[in-house]
Amino acid sequence: MNQQQAFARLEELDRHLVMLEHIGAALQWDQEMVLRDKAVQERSIQLGWLAEQSHAVASGDEMGRLLDVLDERTCESDFERALIRVRRREYERKRRMPKDLVRAITEQAAKAHQSWVSARKADDFALFSKDLSVMVDLVKEKASCLSDGQATLYDALLSEFEEGMNTQEVTSLFDSIKGPLSDMVQTYADKDVDDSFLHQAYAIEGQQAFANQVLTDMGFDFTRGSSAVSVHPFTTTIASDDIRITTRYTDPSVMDSFSSSIHEGGHALYEMGASNTILRGTSLAGGASHGMHESQSRLWENMVSKSPEFWERYYPQFQKIFPSQTAGVGLDRFVRAVNKVGRTCIRVNADEMSYSLHIFLRFGLEQALLAGSLCVADLPQAWNEEFSRLFGFKPATDREGVLQDVHWSSGDFGYFPTYALGNLYGAQIWAHMQNQLGLQPGDVEGISSYLREAVYEKGALKTGRETALAVTGKALDATVFTSYLENKFSRLFG
Repeated sequence: MNQQQAFARLEELDRHLVMLEHIGAALQWDQEMVLRDKAVQERSIQLGWLAEQSHAVASGDEMGRLLDVLDERTCESDFERALIRVRRREYERKRRMPKDLVRAITEQAAKAHQSWVSARKADDFALFSKDLSVMVDLVKEKASCLSDGQATLYDALLSEFEEGMNTQEVTSLFDSIKGPLSDMVQTYADKDVDDSFLHQAYAIEGQQAFANQVLTDMGFDFTRGSSAVSVHPFTTTIASDDIRITTRYTDPSVMDSFSSSIHEGGHALYEMGASNTILRGTSLAGGASHGMHESQSRLWENMVSKSPEFWERYYPQFQKIFPSQTAGVGLDRFVRAVNKVGRTCIRVNADEMSYSLHIFLRFGLEQALLAGSLCVADLPQAWNEEFSRLFGFKPATDREGVLQDVHWSSGDFGYFPTYALGNLYGAQIWAHMQNQLGLQPGDVEGISSYLREAVYEKGALKTGRETALAVTGKALDATVFTSYLENKFSRLFG
């Protein structure tokens, strides 16, 4: 078999794996949205079987033989080089994991998700702690299989979501801005900003209409995607032309649901853009990394849709839909309210200045759980103590604290840091767009067009770090993010 034949077969297997992934996404969407409690057991078996089939192909002998023939260094196209790199990395990782463990993690994720939902509704961590303990043990076993000489078990999990980064480097990046962020939150959280009008009753139909109009202007194609409501907002790709986002309308401020819609819309634009190229239907038709994916959702949510220029364009439309709620509220007051810095318990509702502190909290707790210095039974107390140290008060309930996020139920340890990395990537790309290209926040279509060409259509041809470097011409610098915040909030609040 020559290299051309080997690559053709590799691509065929890769597309087969993506199809299995999309089938799994459809089953998980169904579980999130409509599945009844009694059906969870069989659904977990279905998902576990799919994971086992995927693992068998990705780590199978045929994949190994193809990769022995192929050498990405001799390939002429970026597509070939990237697909071989991705499949080789997955092959080497999955060969270290027994199929029984792969299936066990997937089945446990389905069960743990359901117990997390129940615990969250009842505000009772005990309903979730047993399933979480099982998941933590399984994730530790997975990390041990994947560590391969890495400094910590956490390194093996982090690199799954952010290729090429380790715990020490991420810790260094976060530590370099933790102090400045804490100081800024201390300064701006004390500003007297009246946002009471955002906490009135806003008709859901009007919220949906407004968000959908902005999403359309951003480039979200409703012939290829849809929006729905869920307990925890998320984005999933069921197929290249079936990309779904969700939001929720149970949060206290009308801007919370709007921000969730725009955040998830940013994820969807990435998926739609990558799926409109030669990458369509392959493992490359997605984000360069989870951090780069988050950079786009965070960029749209905060740097664009919370800017004064954005609301200069959209506030008249918002006022027209909600005349009574915005009566007597001028543009300046509205923008200051949208950007109010506070100390909320809920990560997804946090302002862009304090948001990363929520991630630093989870980053530390995850490492402690994996290292064995923290047990699941003590997690609520550890959460509350660290939260109090960062924000100055403790969550009133576990629902507002340790039970607010879905990620641990699915075993996604190592994922949370990518949210804060996304802030760093996004700030650097945003600075490039404004300083070098002159793009402004109100030019939603222009921003979308540039990002589609520079980021989205490139998919996973490069890693997240490499993509940021290719776009901006500069290595990742965490201080760009804090400089952006200082400039923006000093303009808004003095």
